[in-house]
Amino acid sequence: MRNRFRSLHDFDFDGLLVLRETLAKSEWGSIEQALASLTIFAHPNAVRAVGERAVFRNIRGTRGTIVDHAIGKVLADDNAGPAHAFQFSTSFDPGAHLQLNHIYAVSKCPLTFTDLRNLCYTPAFLAKVTDCQKKMLPKDHLGHLLRYRSYELFGYTGPERQEPALPAGYRDLEWADQVGADASRTMIEDRVRDWLRRNKKNRLTKSIRLCGWTFSDYRPDETVEYTGT
Repeated sequence: MRNRFRSLHDFDFDGLLVLRETLAKSEWGSIEQALASLTIFAHPNAVRAVGERAVFRNIRGTRGTIVDHAIGKVLADDNAGPAHAFQFSTSFDPGAHLQLNHIYAVSKCPLTFTDLRNLCYTPAFLAKVTDCQKKMLPKDHLGHLLRYRSYELFGYTGPERQEPALPAGYRDLEWADQVGADASRTMIEDRVRDWLRRNKKNRLTKSIRLCGWTFSDYRPDETVEYTGT
């Protein structure tokens, strides 16, 4: 007796095909429109408020470790630094099953790791199909849409400073509004400093105290009290 519902066998065991066909029958009509509708970017006002550059001196690595980098001391961490950068700058409070994504996968570069222009939130089920660790994305990879959207919003061209090509069908997509339109430097800095006073042992506090951040021009911020080890 044949099952009433299609299985992976019916999709040639192609998980992306399952997702594409499912979303094609949804209100979005395609996986591309679903991505455009369900992706959260920072507003250009928030990006300008933090100086259009990385908010913190962080890279991916062993959590809490101070690392000597070509540009100076940086803190190795997980995605906590980028998440703090996005949330403090935009006031966005992510719900369950949302994932913070790097548009350009350069996790060892402190110039891009916490740069709002390189960050976006998507539902977890879309994050996998936008992720790619390669410098050059495959031709039809969905990451091209995110790269062009970042370029459209911020003029951002990633670490290679190469203008992305316009993806096929891009002009037909309707993108969701960005978050953080009311952001200002004073608002963001006050929000972070208030948090730092209440989290004196946190890794982010360590990072700002010892490595600096955008609002100290990346010099160690001696006004911050860090009591951890």
